[in-house]
Amino acid sequence: MADKRPAKDREDDPRAEQPTEGLADLLEVEAPPAGALESRVRLAEDRLSEVLAAYRKLKTENETFRDRTSRNLERRFEQRHERLLLKFIDITDNLDRALEAAQVNFASQPLVEGLILVRTQLLQTLKEEGLERIPVLGLAFDPQVSEAVATEPVSESEHHNVVVKELQRGWRLKDRIARPSKVVLGEYRGGAAPDPAAAAGGPPPPAPEPSLDDIIARTEAEDAAVAPASPPQAESPLDGLLDEDPEK
Repeated sequence: MADKRPAKDREDDPRAEQPTEGLADLLEVEAPPAGALESRVRLAEDRLSEVLAAYRKLKTENETFRDRTSRNLERRFEQRHERLLLKFIDITDNLDRALEAAQVNFASQPLVEGLILVRTQLLQTLKEEGLERIPVLGLAFDPQVSEAVATEPVSESEHHNVVVKELQRGWRLKDRIARPSKVVLGEYRGGAAPDPAAAAGGPPPPAPEPSLDDIIARTEAEDAAVAPASPPQAESPLDGLLDEDPEK
């Protein structure tokens, strides 16, 4: 239906049709060139690679720091553990001196046996923790574990350079020597060892007193000897009946 209004009214009406010239130009969006898109993608990929590399580096540093901290804590714990164990060396030495004093003063047998049990239990516990005594008595001298402080003449060549006395016990803590032994070595001089008392024409020297190890060994042997044996079973009157032939 045609608009019959005057031309002047149609021009003043805001609802009148607007010219469509240039509308297509506004609707058309100019696409960026392909080279610009590729450049943006490449830049984003490079940035992502940098972020991933920084993340991996930070992760590696954190793992290294955690491992180093864990090793330091373990090392400090081991050092404290070793220092505590080494303090027991003096305790065992004092316990041995107490046993020797009990031997000299003729202490009661129950007291000596009690000290020996405590000593045995202490040595076993220390051995389980890695601290143990170094056996050297009667063995060839080893400078890695022992320190020779004197020599003593011996009559047999097999005892030459062999430990005949142990003045101070040695200790080994795991794989290292905590304290070397101080020992006396036998020295063979090509003949029987001279007897100082016989050379002077005096009476023979008294027999040496038994050592602490001899006392401990003798005590253990006596305990084993006096252990109660199982009593014999009394013969039952039914044994004869059971042994008889039932067909008789």
